[in-house]
Amino acid sequence: MGKFLRNIAVVVVAIFALTGCFKKVTTDTTLRIKVLSEAVSGGERVPAEGCYAYIYYTDEENWTVASYEEAANKVITNLETGEQRSEPDAESEIFTSEEFSNSYLSLFQDRAPALVVVVYPAAQMYAYIYRKAEAENLYYTYLTLIFHEWKTGTYYEGSKEGYKWTVVAPEATTNE
Repeated sequence: MGKFLRNIAVVVVAIFALTGCFKKVTTDTTLRIKVLSEAVSGGERVPAEGCYAYIYYTDEENWTVASYEEAANKVITNLETGEQRSEPDAESEIFTSEEFSNSYLSLFQDRAPALVVVVYPAAQMYAYIYRKAEAENLYYTYLTLIFHEWKTGTYYEGSKEGYKWTVVAPEATTNE
C-alpha cells in the first residue's frame, strides 16, 4: 500500500511539472496609456482630452515623427532613407472603467520593436516612444504620459529606458 501511494504521488507531481512546461508564452500586450496635461508649471494634472495614439512595427530605431503635421497625419519617416509610412499597424481606442478615474488610450501591441505615437491636438503636441522590450505573458502594460503645455521644444518624460517618451511641444513664438 505504501508503494502504491508513493507511485501515485510521483505521477501527480510529474503531471503538474509537465503541465507547466507546456504553457503558451505570449509576447503580445495591450498598452493602456494614461495621458495627462499640465497647463502651468506645478499646476494640476488633468486628463488630456481628444488624444489618440497609433503604432508602427519597425525593424530599426531609425524611424521618427518629424513634425506635428506628420504626427497628426500618422506619418513616420526613416532618418536614413527618407522613406515615409502613413498607414499605422494599429490605432488606439478609448478605454474607460469604473475602476479608474481617468480614461486610457488602449492600443494592442503584438510584436516588438514598435514606435508608439500619441497626439494631443488641443495643444498641438505629440509624443513617441520606441518600445524594444517584448512583454512575456503580460496582458496589459500601463504607461503614463504627461504633456506639459507650458514647455516648448523637445523634452523627455519618464525615467526608465523603454518607458521614456520624447515629447515635442510647439516652439515659443517671439514678438518682434
